[in-house]
Amino acid sequence: MFASHPNFCGVFEMLVMFFQTCGVMCLCLCRLMPKTSPLCHWGRVGFIAAVFGLGISGALCGNHDSEFALFAGGTMTLLLIGMTIGSGATDNTDAASALAEANAA
Repeated sequence: MFASHPNFCGVFEMLVMFFQTCGVMCLCLCRLMPKTSPLCHWGRVGFIAAVFGLGISGALCGNHDSEFALFAGGTMTLLLIGMTIGSGATDNTDAASALAEANAA
């Protein structure tokens, strides 16, 4: 009788918690490892997968009227802020040197 009525809402909520944990771990890997490290690269790949997973599982939770959709959205926001703010192992571009090399007529 249990197999005839599966609880999909619980599965989607567990997916939200899984992707939240993976996203935080991958963010730490990406921000704390040197830029040339392979772990930093895999941290970025895992981070992107976790954000997409949070979006999809959060949408599925919202379809079942679960509060975990709000948690997924909040976690996505905090993860993206954590990736863009700070001075970690991110790709730095030097726009000032590109502007200094251009000759004005």
